[in-house]
This record gives sequence, structure tokens and C-alpha cells, in this order.
Amino acid sequence: MTDYQTSRTVAAILAALGEPTRLSIVHEMAAAGPSTVGNLAKRMSSTTTRVSPHLRVLKDAGILEDRREGKTRVYRFAPGVFAPSQWAGELGTLHFGGWRISIGRTAWR
Repeated sequence: MTDYQTSRTVAAILAALGEPTRLSIVHEMAAAGPSTVGNLAKRMSSTTTRVSPHLRVLKDAGILEDRREGKTRVYRFAPGVFAPSQWAGELGTLHFGGWRISIGRTAWR
């Protein structure tokens, strides 16, 4: 059985992933790896103004982390959160407190 604190953490993560733009960001990062907000916005046919607040929510939920490189920030999955898949139909798996969510390759195209 999952303890209450783990359940709260997983619920916060699922809430962060429950928004379509944030889910698309996670999918893009699973496919392309670490990225700047500008590169993510370009790949998603969006704007940095629209993508940036979503990155903050994902960071606050513990899904992403960032580091400064010059004048930009590069976002990546927090350590231990994402594991690439060996299966051709899957980009990888998100791991949260003993829970796993698989990210498919074709579900988004």
C-alpha cells in the first residue's frame, strides 16, 4: 500500500500532467531530450510566452529541472524521473514514487 505522502506527491504530478500543453511538453522532451523554452516552443508551434509557465509547473511538480547556460535555461527531466525505452513503440517511462507512466511514440502524431 502507498503511504499518504507518496500518494500526495503522485497526485500533484498527475495534476501537473493533466493539462494538454504540459503533457505535450513532456512528450516532446521524451522525444528530443533537454531543451530551451525557445526550442520547445518552436517544436510545438507555440510561443515562449505560452510554454514558459507550463515549464514552471512541471518544475515545481518535480518532473523537470533547469540549469542556466549563458542567458538561457535548459530544461531536462529531473534525475530518476524518465527512463528511455528499449521497445520501438515507446519513447520511455516516467517514474513517480513507485508509479510508472509509459509515453508512446505514435499516440501524439
